[in-house]
Amino acid sequence: MKKKTITAIALGAAAVTAGMATGNASANNVSTNNSQIETSAKKATSQNQTKASSESEAKSDSVVTTTASKASSAAAKSSATANSTSAESNSQVANSQSTMSNATSEASTGSMSTRGAASSSNGATSNHSSSKSSKNESSASSAKASSTASQSSNEAAVNPETAGFQAHGTQANEHNIPAMVKKEAAQNKEKFEQQLVNPDARAAYDKLNANAKEIAQAANIDLAKLTHQEIDALNSVKMDSTPESGTVTYTDYADIAKDMINRNPQYAIPQFDPSTIKNFPAATTADAETGKVEPLDIWDSWPVMNADTGAVTDWNGYQLVFGMAGNPANNRDNHLYLFYTKYGDENFNDWKCAGPVFGFGQNSVHQRWSGSACVNSDGTIQLYYTDVDTSTGHNDQRIATVTLTLGLNNGQISIVDRQNEKILFAGDGKLYQTFAQFEQGNMNVDNFCLRDPHIFVDNGQRYLLFEGSTGSDNYQGMDQIYNLGNYGGATIADDVNDMFQIINNSDMTARGSYANAAIGILRLGGTEKNPTVAHVYAPLVQAPLATDEIERPDIIKINGKYYLFDDARLNRGTNDPSWQAADKAVGDNVIMLGFVSDHLTYGYKPLNGTGVVLTATANANSRTATYAYYAVPILGKDGQPTNYVLITDYMTNRNWVAGKGNDATWGPSFIVEIMPDGTTRVVPGSVTKEQGVWVLDDGTQFAPNYNGSAVKAVGKNGAASQKIYYDAQKRNLVVSRANANEVQADTVQSVRMANKANATKNAKNTSANGLPQTGETASNKTVWGMISMAMASILAAFGFADKKRRG
Repeated sequence: MKKKTITAIALGAAAVTAGMATGNASANNVSTNNSQIETSAKKATSQNQTKASSESEAKSDSVVTTTASKASSAAAKSSATANSTSAESNSQVANSQSTMSNATSEASTGSMSTRGAASSSNGATSNHSSSKSSKNESSASSAKASSTASQSSNEAAVNPETAGFQAHGTQANEHNIPAMVKKEAAQNKEKFEQQLVNPDARAAYDKLNANAKEIAQAANIDLAKLTHQEIDALNSVKMDSTPESGTVTYTDYADIAKDMINRNPQYAIPQFDPSTIKNFPAATTADAETGKVEPLDIWDSWPVMNADTGAVTDWNGYQLVFGMAGNPANNRDNHLYLFYTKYGDENFNDWKCAGPVFGFGQNSVHQRWSGSACVNSDGTIQLYYTDVDTSTGHNDQRIATVTLTLGLNNGQISIVDRQNEKILFAGDGKLYQTFAQFEQGNMNVDNFCLRDPHIFVDNGQRYLLFEGSTGSDNYQGMDQIYNLGNYGGATIADDVNDMFQIINNSDMTARGSYANAAIGILRLGGTEKNPTVAHVYAPLVQAPLATDEIERPDIIKINGKYYLFDDARLNRGTNDPSWQAADKAVGDNVIMLGFVSDHLTYGYKPLNGTGVVLTATANANSRTATYAYYAVPILGKDGQPTNYVLITDYMTNRNWVAGKGNDATWGPSFIVEIMPDGTTRVVPGSVTKEQGVWVLDDGTQFAPNYNGSAVKAVGKNGAASQKIYYDAQKRNLVVSRANANEVQADTVQSVRMANKANATKNAKNTSANGLPQTGETASNKTVWGMISMAMASILAAFGFADKKRRG
């Protein structure tokens, strides 16, 4: 295929469809685990300590050492080794909610409506808000701090399309719990002490330890209404440490649920036309278990990529994508297949299947789940995947790898040989939970995760990111419920009320005590075809108390910053009222999260304040429900990622939930823009016409908006260098050759500066016509008011260029 060039896209504020759709899918697909490894670990205790040298660890591949990824300036690098157990993990036995999925009536207001401290700032739903109504007499519901990243004066230029966008949420790493307690206790001292003349209040007060008394005063609790269970909880509270960076909080998930319920267009997944969705033709193939040719579901998928940039590799003129697939009638048929088409060919019908990766005769006891892949220097493919043993009735997941030799003959690709198949990592017990640790707990509640290895090369060094669960250094248990740093509320009253809500609900208590999701990272040693684990780092992101599952990590380095994306479901979290309200409003609760750091191995902060990047908009049982979002970088003229990513997904949940014959299939792709201030947005009009688009170029066609607006790409004479921009008046993607080569990725900021005057003028209207923020009600008037304003004002030009082949 001829090398294509994308030089600039100016995607104006177009018709953002009010109804947006898509959102969920079955996620029992990925996994990871490791064999026996030595690790030495010393975890940093505070993100406020200097971290400058934590990445300069000794790179001896013969010893597996663990450094504090958030370490002090000395970056403690202890070398004590400890044997780790192998084969660990029970991840998501599809929809294994058993005891956790039954949200009881305790989650509603109940007795809490007369005892909970008033704090509407935390509630994602009316149920959540009302369940904290009056235990806090001061009604401390201060607005959550906006947490946009600091930026230079140039970066501060406002994009008129996104003038209403704000990061929201009070991040955990902004909390100094002891300082907050002292400050708020001092503020409430006089009013709080007035209660003590009441005998019931005095009796409850006398049962509190010194720490609990100060916390009760900070939250201005109505002492007379405290139960024995709440007194015990206050006496158990931990507040002696500042939460680490990369912590997803209980409040974050509540705020994300609000954005989902309000269908905030900044994050809402686009609307898709169900009448255009087709089953994946290439997935009609011989099944790995039965050998019978039949239509298969396909879900979690990933490209063979350039591990430095994350871009899809051009392998001898072809693009290669691995995917999980299986018989729709058998939800235990979970195996890996290789699909291929000509590089840049977007015709969904042209994809072909090279067959099951591990051959035929497979069974449901030994499964392989998702991961990542790259090309070795000799042209072989290095596949990283999740090896899963289900023989115990649970999913024992291990991170594994294999080298694949492919054959190409007359346009047909085949898997010729498999070598170096082995387990890489099964947890170390200290930083990451092992299957043996999982077996010691309540396996019906705990969601063991050790899967989804993602290869990434930074400065010539190979790393693997993965989904895991925290180990003994920050393990699951009731202590996580009593740790106020896990809540992220605007006030201590918010945090205490959320804690009371959890302990007064048996389902939420079970969920919260076992929630310890994490995104981990390993440094690889050995050779590219026979890798070993050389170093185990502390988690990049962790979510104790908030959720037990954050999956499919994907990382892209853009302009020196590391952007980490992953997928999640709110119903894997602790906050029953929030995810149940999302389910009721939308019919699903799937999300994509994002984080950013200046360093690969530590310092991650949530994008948009809470980490939300995408929120569900379609019922989980609909044809257009999506999940397994994967961010593919869109490259600039220099061959490096720009601040745009192409989001791929699969569509229609497994096992014919949308009706028999509606198989799980690849969905259309769409674009997300990443702003310098740490916010993101779904780009209007960016849904691809074809399903399964992994490479965006100037031949890409875009689908009409589902509301009927014409949005399409128009080429002129097959010109190689073209400027693609969004015409706000015609609501149309058009192409021009004028000055095409002058508009590059690094000119984006100057384009924004040129539009600053208009943006500043329009910003005054944002408060009235801006996009709805957390806690606001999304109305058509509000949303379309901003769209009309933006469409009447500006075309913003954003540069992409020179999409290079990679081999």
